[in-house]
Amino acid sequence: MGADDTRGFVSLDELIRPQAAAGMVAEPDACGCAPATADQAAGCCSAPADQGPVPIETHVKKRYDALAVQGTSTLCCSPTSVYTPEELAEIPDWVLELSSGCGSPMNAIGLRAGQTVVDFGCGAGLDLLIAARRVGETGRVIGVDASMQMVRTARRAAREMGLKNIDVRVGDIRRPPVREGSVDVVMSNCVLGMFPDKQEVLHAVAAVLRPGGVAVISDVVYSDDGPPPADVAAGESAGAEDFARCVVGMTESQYRDLVLGAGFGSVDMRSDGLVPYRDGAQVTSAMIFAYRDDSPARPCC
Repeated sequence: MGADDTRGFVSLDELIRPQAAAGMVAEPDACGCAPATADQAAGCCSAPADQGPVPIETHVKKRYDALAVQGTSTLCCSPTSVYTPEELAEIPDWVLELSSGCGSPMNAIGLRAGQTVVDFGCGAGLDLLIAARRVGETGRVIGVDASMQMVRTARRAAREMGLKNIDVRVGDIRRPPVREGSVDVVMSNCVLGMFPDKQEVLHAVAAVLRPGGVAVISDVVYSDDGPPPADVAAGESAGAEDFARCVVGMTESQYRDLVLGAGFGSVDMRSDGLVPYRDGAQVTSAMIFAYRDDSPARPCC
């Protein structure tokens, strides 16, 4: 897709993909690394020994690069814990093995044919596949993920299912490769919790939405009335691996204030209660509906 595309999107791949030398077949990731094994993926983007601690976002990306090469996720929830059998119908098993989340945005929103949808942190592409079938051939579904390995996986899933209305891009969701004011729906499944500065991501979400647009976000949120559950990290107690596992949470009021502070007109929150992670952890998840303007007279969800 080129810069003159009338739908308003520019593929970041077109801008940053290095020119391949003759005979080269491996596509490097964002750090110039093309690992063939999980161990090699874990070594990509490593900081030199004389530098300080690896930034949280780099640790998270390395973790998901390695999982994509491994072909199975050990993080967050299995899709069968949060999606209906109807939603998962015809999805390849290997996509389900690699997909992670703490809720089901696609079960919470009624998409319409012809809409443009973006998934911030699309991973292996499960929500993209579900959304693409709902918006139909006249719709458009864009996936953005920082892990080149996950982007490759999501692209493969779209090809295998014959869904031509999906475009998956490598990029940082804080500065997404999506034009401002060009999207009807943004979805994000257990991804914002991986960012220490969630408001920066929320500002980016608000910017890409058209007037009347909505973001549907599944994330770790707990009640204002008590401490976080035992498996949920909060505040300064959270480490890099907590962010990678998406167990870092905030209270309902803290999350609401962040959403409104990012420029949204209104926000609704629905508790999903305790959700079980693959590694045995249990977190309290919520579905956040962030409306670019005021809440519609007829809720979308």
